[in-house]
Amino acid sequence: MASVLRLSAIKKVYGEKVKTQVLHGIDLSFEMGSFNAIIGQSGSGKSTLMNIMGTLDYPTEGHIEVYGVRADQMDKKALAKLRNEKIGFIFQHHYLLPEFTAFENILMPYKIRHGKITEEARKYAAELIELVGLTKVKHNKATDMSGGQMQRVAIARSLINQPSLILADEPTGALDSDTTEQVYDLLRKINKTYKTTFIIITHDKKIAEKADRMIEIKDGNIVLDVVIQ
Repeated sequence: MASVLRLSAIKKVYGEKVKTQVLHGIDLSFEMGSFNAIIGQSGSGKSTLMNIMGTLDYPTEGHIEVYGVRADQMDKKALAKLRNEKIGFIFQHHYLLPEFTAFENILMPYKIRHGKITEEARKYAAELIELVGLTKVKHNKATDMSGGQMQRVAIARSLINQPSLILADEPTGALDSDTTEQVYDLLRKINKTYKTTFIIITHDKKIAEKADRMIEIKDGNIVLDVVIQ
C-alpha cells in the first residue's frame, strides 16, 4: 500500500542557549486508508510530533514526506497550500467561528481555498452534515449547539476539501464518555466510507486500543508500535 505520510529520523530541539530535545529520531510511515492512534502522556512529545506531521512545525533534523513530497523543504506559502488541500485537522477544541452557522463553518475551508462556494460544494457540505447527524441544526450558530454537536461540525469541516489524511489532536478530550464513543464511531464511519487515513493523538488508552494500529511515544521515542487485530 502507498504511504500517505512518512517520517524519517525526525529530531526536534527547542532553545538556543539551553537546548531541549523533544523528539529523538522518529521513524514512522502511515498507509493510505489506515486508522492509527498515537498515545502518550503529557510531555511525551506527541503534540510536537503532531505539529510536524501536520507541517505546522519544522523538524530540527530528518525529513517528512506527505504524498511523496518533501514537506520539510517547502516554504511557508507552499506548506499552507499543502495543508489546505491535502490535510484535514480536528482539534480538542472545535475552533468554530461563533458568528457563522454550522453549515457556514463547514464550508469555510472551501471558501478559503477557492474564493467562492459552488453549488457542488454546497451539496457536498449538506452530505457531510447529514453524515455527522446535524441536518436539523445546520442553520444554528455555534453558540446554539452542544459541545458534542460543535465537535461534529468540526469533523465535517475537516472533510470539506476532501483530504486523504485527517490529523486529530485529542478530538474527544473535552467530551463526556458517551459523546466520546459517538464521535469515535463517527470517525470510524468516515474512515470506512471515504477511505480517509486517520492519525489520532490521544492520552486515552481505551480509544487508542480501538484503532487498527497503536503507537506509543515516551520521552520523545517510539516505545510501542503494534497492529491491533
